[in-house]
Amino acid sequence: MFKSYSMELGGRTLTLEFGKYAEQASGATFVRYGDTCILVTATVADTPRPGIDFFPLSVDFEEKLYSVGHIPGSWNRREGRPAEKAILTCRLIDRPLRPLFPKGMRHDVSVVCTVMSVEQDNIPDIPAMIGASAALATSQIPWAGPIGAVNIGYVDGEYIVNPTVAQREKSLMNLTVAGTSEAVLMVEAGAKEVSEEVMLGAILFAHEEIKKIVAFINGIVAEIGKEKKEFPLSVPGEDVKAAVREYALPKVEWIFETYDRNEREAREAQVNSEVAEYFAEQFPEREQEVADALYGVLKEVMRRGAPDLVRGRCAAPSPRLRRVHPRPDPGHDRGHPGPRVRAANHRRHRHRGSQALYASLQLPGIFHRRSQAHPFPGTPRDRPRRTG
Repeated sequence: MFKSYSMELGGRTLTLEFGKYAEQASGATFVRYGDTCILVTATVADTPRPGIDFFPLSVDFEEKLYSVGHIPGSWNRREGRPAEKAILTCRLIDRPLRPLFPKGMRHDVSVVCTVMSVEQDNIPDIPAMIGASAALATSQIPWAGPIGAVNIGYVDGEYIVNPTVAQREKSLMNLTVAGTSEAVLMVEAGAKEVSEEVMLGAILFAHEEIKKIVAFINGIVAEIGKEKKEFPLSVPGEDVKAAVREYALPKVEWIFETYDRNEREAREAQVNSEVAEYFAEQFPEREQEVADALYGVLKEVMRRGAPDLVRGRCAAPSPRLRRVHPRPDPGHDRGHPGPRVRAANHRRHRHRGSQALYASLQLPGIFHRRSQAHPFPGTPRDRPRRTG
């Protein structure tokens, strides 16, 4: 059944249409904001993806030349790869959506925003974010939305919602805010030296507009929203977490005791197999929980333990830290090092962990002043220039 809903946003009409396009998708909406039109679809896999320890969400922003009235011709009739703006828009949509999915979800979720037409005064970023929110909120995919998103400009001391091209040229700020009715989830900003009070006021002003969008989408969900499905979540129990951490923590630390990448990967594969084999009988049919708990231990060591291990290795002698012996000072006998060499040796013995940094400082000086002597005499930089 075709349904259309409209609201005023930034002095223009935002329309969300349902039930006319992409009916086989779990959730779909056709967004109209002025003459900018975007089809947004959301789908989910029936079964979880095996062997992963992350949430497989993909967001695509399909922007074609026909959306601006241009048809490729001549010898090249194919569309190229996504533009940089399209890739950044994908990330802009992904950031506020991802935190609202259930933790431990392993089902593939795909959100595709296809731009049908673009009006210069209405950039497609904001309608795409709102359309993705509406498509997910009305679908069967478990999601703790909806969200709203607006773009804020600052012209002549006033905040403007979704400014036009002329207003953006005069604006001192380009602020994109997305969030729920309770909190702000994402802020992306650029400004021309505005004060903190002005920026904070813009965020609060944007959040008030976001609340209106969220209330608008909630009304749509109450009328045509589908019942959410229950998907099995891969969340390790506390008993699995404690047991895996106690057994695997020293093994995971052993992984980072080598500099060689191939050896480190081999150690990681060995630890994964040992942990899975060790807990196969203790936690039957909970292999995914064991794998997720081991991944949590790995992240813990990487965040806390790995830096300490790396610092300890840097402080110890290592063949990877190449020692560079400075040349003797000019005018001194090579058997008797000059004062600069003695000072360098003194610094090296005092700070063994800084050998790599000191070695980099012995390269031909690129930051020394021309009025000073070059650290390596005899280089082309110190030779007299030819004239004539």
